[in-house]
Amino acid sequence: MLVSLQWIKKYVELPDHLSGDEIAHTLTLATVEVESAERLAARFDRITVGKVTAVSPHPKADRLRIVDVSLGDRGLSRVVCGGINLYPDQLVAVAEPGSCVRWHGQGEPVLIEETTLRGVRSQGMICASAELGLEGLYPQASDAEILDLSQLDARAGDALAAALDLDDVLFEIDNKSLTNRPDLWGHYGIARELAALFFVPLRPITEFALPDLPQGFPVQLPDPACRRYVALSIDDVAVTASPAWLRTALWKVGVRPMNLPVDITNFVMLSTGQPTHAFDADRLDSFIRVRRAEAGEQLTLLNGETLQLQHDDLLIADAGGPLGMAGIMGGEDDSVHTGTTRVLLEIANFDPGVIRRSTQRHGLRTEASVRFEKSIDTQRIDLTLAESAALFTRLIPGCRLTALTNEVNEETKQLTIDVGLDF
Repeated sequence: MLVSLQWIKKYVELPDHLSGDEIAHTLTLATVEVESAERLAARFDRITVGKVTAVSPHPKADRLRIVDVSLGDRGLSRVVCGGINLYPDQLVAVAEPGSCVRWHGQGEPVLIEETTLRGVRSQGMICASAELGLEGLYPQASDAEILDLSQLDARAGDALAAALDLDDVLFEIDNKSLTNRPDLWGHYGIARELAALFFVPLRPITEFALPDLPQGFPVQLPDPACRRYVALSIDDVAVTASPAWLRTALWKVGVRPMNLPVDITNFVMLSTGQPTHAFDADRLDSFIRVRRAEAGEQLTLLNGETLQLQHDDLLIADAGGPLGMAGIMGGEDDSVHTGTTRVLLEIANFDPGVIRRSTQRHGLRTEASVRFEKSIDTQRIDLTLAESAALFTRLIPGCRLTALTNEVNEETKQLTIDVGLDF
């Protein structure tokens, strides 16, 4: 599991003198095995925001341009570039001599040096997103398209890592060391652990108070393998691109940004450790029922894979049939799409053994399933509900929380252990 130190610091104020390595060492000795602590900005050393001042044709190559770029206080550089979307005053990523990039987005990073291209001296490289390893965050329409940073609040000469909010430390935690700690499968859980280890207060994950809502979409729980199911109805939803901070937060920990509603569900899962799923409410038929698969049923998942379901598989279904594999992955037909305006947000809790048997049977492990397999407590749904509602209402102005359903088969029992002072 990847964990962002910048994300953790939203919830806990760690001492300023602590380095990433010191935090990793303390966590490893006390709680979980931290395999690495990477300073993310190191990937972008000597890669700078530049401002294009002039673009002219190369006298000896039709597909190349001669580009003058300002690097702020360090003056102008001249770069020979094949980018097809260059224009004056554009902000671009300039790999200066001494930096490393992936040539055309392929292979291992190569060292950038001053060189001569068709008789013109080139002092670095103007990069495409793939050459920086950023194609998941900034997709390219064409291999010849360079990364356009003009939408950023940045200046010529700024370090690229700072401009893109990539000055962070990423901890890679061994998943096996988390097996018996389901409370740690999210940034808030790790923050809580660090608050205890360093004797600092833990901030609330959210201050949002859910309004009183009427009973919502009907939910049926005939199978005890679903312990609790909450369905939040959200209307007037816009399926747009997420803000840069949200896309960047997800990308840093290995999750590909998709669209705003889906990104919110992934962000909340990575915060609280509780998976959620967003259905298109207009595609649901009559009710939600959590049940076992019936003979001959099939389900096409969000990843395009069609499963031949087995009787022991636990499903989310409506009157028309299966909607998703409970605790594993949603179906292709009923999840959020570009035309979605009404969302039914599922926040549920499932029997870990049932989820694990289905993942093994179908060879399908997901970010959701690895968390449900560890037996999450049902009370975490309340924390996740509040955080989800807060983000939807803050990031999608005009959306409305319209109804709430809360069906319970079994709540996790809180245990109290009395420990004497001489323990």
